[in-house]
Amino acid sequence: MRGVRFLAALAAIAFFSLSSHAQEAAVSRFGFDFPLRIGALTRGDVTDFEKTSAGLGYGVRYLAPGARVDLFVYDLGKRSLSPEIFSSDQKEEFANAVRDVHRARENGYYRSVKDGREFEYPAKNPFFRCKMFVIDRGKGRIENSALCLGAQNNKFFKVRIALVPAPDFPDRTAKLLLEIARAVKFQ
Repeated sequence: MRGVRFLAALAAIAFFSLSSHAQEAAVSRFGFDFPLRIGALTRGDVTDFEKTSAGLGYGVRYLAPGARVDLFVYDLGKRSLSPEIFSSDQKEEFANAVRDVHRARENGYYRSVKDGREFEYPAKNPFFRCKMFVIDRGKGRIENSALCLGAQNNKFFKVRIALVPAPDFPDRTAKLLLEIARAVKFQ
């Protein structure tokens, strides 16, 4: 009987320790909260680019089997950014982000990059502008990828989604964008 009580007490301590850890696990950067989990994704590394290059902000990686999502919050030293996805700042940064994907191929990080369609999310009152790609990383590693950009709190908010290839990629991307926006309180 004493052994059962001890195990029950140990289980309770572990549960409450994990529960309090999970509650404390949100990471806040520039007014955005990055929880430990977003849907099936689990938060991985949080990178502070700001400490070495002011304006480059933070990166937060989320992982799940067959999925990788990188979130970036930064301002490039700009004091004010419009939340309008077709504002001049956002149009310029979106074009730069798309070029960065192609530069990665030119620099040997990707074997090939195929451009896909552009879209706004959500369709009504959009707060992300997105572009899809099919990226071949070499050695048979092909992924569907989406790059999305928005702005809030005078910060750019960039999302890079990489999923194993599947015909439902656009639907999975939309679902992830909704989960991300809700979790970090974007819009």
